[in-house]
Amino acid sequence: MPESHLRPPSAGLRAAGVERTRRNLLAAGRRLLVEQGYHRLSLEDVAAAAEVTRVTIYRRFGSKLGLLDAIAEDLAQRAQLVTAVGDAAALADPVAAFRAMVREFCRFWDTDPDLLRRLVSLSAVAPEAQRLIDDRERWRYDQISGFVHRLARADRLHPAFDEDHAVAAIGAVTGFPACDAMASRLGVGLADLGGSLIALLAGVVRLE
Repeated sequence: MPESHLRPPSAGLRAAGVERTRRNLLAAGRRLLVEQGYHRLSLEDVAAAAEVTRVTIYRRFGSKLGLLDAIAEDLAQRAQLVTAVGDAAALADPVAAFRAMVREFCRFWDTDPDLLRRLVSLSAVAPEAQRLIDDRERWRYDQISGFVHRLARADRLHPAFDEDHAVAAIGAVTGFPACDAMASRLGVGLADLGGSLIALLAGVVRLE
C-alpha cells in the first residue's frame, strides 16, 4: 500500500469536514424551523436531516436555543450585515450614510424573509428565545443611534425630533415587521423598499 494511504487526514481536510457538517446542520435547522416552528423543532430531527448523530449536534450547539442563535448569526454573516452597515457608516456625508443604512436594512430583510418571520414571531411564543431577538434588535438600534447622532450634529433632524425620538421612529419604520407588512401590501420585494422608507423618513430627517 502506498505510504500516502497510511497518513491521517490533513488538518485542512478535517477542518473542511467540520465546516461542511456545520453548514449541513444550519441548513437543516433553518429548513425545519421555517416548516415546523420553534416549539415543534427538535435537535434529533435536525441531526437526522443533516445525516449526523444526535451527539454531534449536541456537541455543536448544546441546546435548541444554541442552534437558533447559530441560525440567526449565520443569516447575518451570509448577508454580511455588519460589514454593509459599517461601509454605510464610513460615508463622509451623514445624509448619504443614512440613506445607505436604510437600504442595507431592506437588503438584509430580503435575504431570508421566511426565516425572519419565524424569528420575529418567537418573541410572543418562546420567552426563552426573547433575549436572542432582543440582542439583535439592540445592535440594530445602536447602529441607528450612531447615524442619527451624526445627522443631529449636522443639524439634519426636524425640530420635532430629538435624537431619542428620531432613533425610535427610524428603528420602528425600518424594522422587519413594518417592512414586511409594507412590502406585502405593495406587492414588492423587501429589497425594493429603500426609496419608499427614505421618503417616509424625510419627516424625521432633512434629506434635501
